[in-house]
Amino acid sequence: MSGERRSWPDLSAVLAVVLAVPVVASSLLVLGLAGKLAWPGYFWVVPLGWVLAGGVTFVPAFEHFLLPLTFGMRRPTARELARLTPGWQAVCVAAGVDGDRYRLWVDRSPALNAFAAGGRTVAVTRTALELPPPSLEAILAHELGHHLAGHTRISLYVWWLELPARLLTRLVRLLALAVPYAGRAFAAFGRSVAVLVTVLLTLGILTALAFLDPWLLLAPLLGPVLAWSKRLGEYRADLVAARLGYGPELITLFREWIRAGGGDERRMWARLLAGHPAHVDRIKRLKDRGYRA
Repeated sequence: MSGERRSWPDLSAVLAVVLAVPVVASSLLVLGLAGKLAWPGYFWVVPLGWVLAGGVTFVPAFEHFLLPLTFGMRRPTARELARLTPGWQAVCVAAGVDGDRYRLWVDRSPALNAFAAGGRTVAVTRTALELPPPSLEAILAHELGHHLAGHTRISLYVWWLELPARLLTRLVRLLALAVPYAGRAFAAFGRSVAVLVTVLLTLGILTALAFLDPWLLLAPLLGPVLAWSKRLGEYRADLVAARLGYGPELITLFREWIRAGGGDERRMWARLLAGHPAHVDRIKRLKDRGYRA
């Protein structure tokens, strides 16, 4: 099997960054306003400092500290590691990369799944660990494909830049839960007053949400584009795994998932908004490239 060297980020990775611009801009604007209140003459220091501080996301120690807290991962047990290591090393040898630079984790989810994150993280679920070695290797090769294609390298940094807007969005959404109670508090002044207060508060909260998270306004237009970019990333990771020699195993695995799920039918709108392609589409893509089970 020929080695697969690290390449420049592909279209999926570039689109993910471009589509994050509205939320990142909101975060920097929020930080700029906070800086204006705290330090009017040098308000730009706050957003600039946040951007520079995000460099910590490229430090492996920070990644290995943050991701388990964020995604609920845990370290593999000795038995799980003994099952993971041979397959992972085989995949990395095929790709011509150093497997020791990556950290393997176990996702607590009971679903059959795996994911790559940051610059050095690969996680599999407990259910995935029960797969036969060839299928487990194929999944690991797919996740390594995400790393090699640059899909995850900048993801933590983008997450950091979006964090202020995301946190404030959650706070505003929590405040939205109090709107009905605030309206009732004015019921003593008449039903029309209570309705007016509720409407005004609702409009204020919607305006704040649109300011903090422009995706709420852009989602109907950009949501399908973001989903399409994610599907491109999945196809690319499949192709990387296939080039490493795991094409037949991937096709077999996708067919087993289709049988286990009783089919793979999706409505058109579901296909447009799905971040993962249908298994039948992934099989077709691999076959179009000449891979067979």
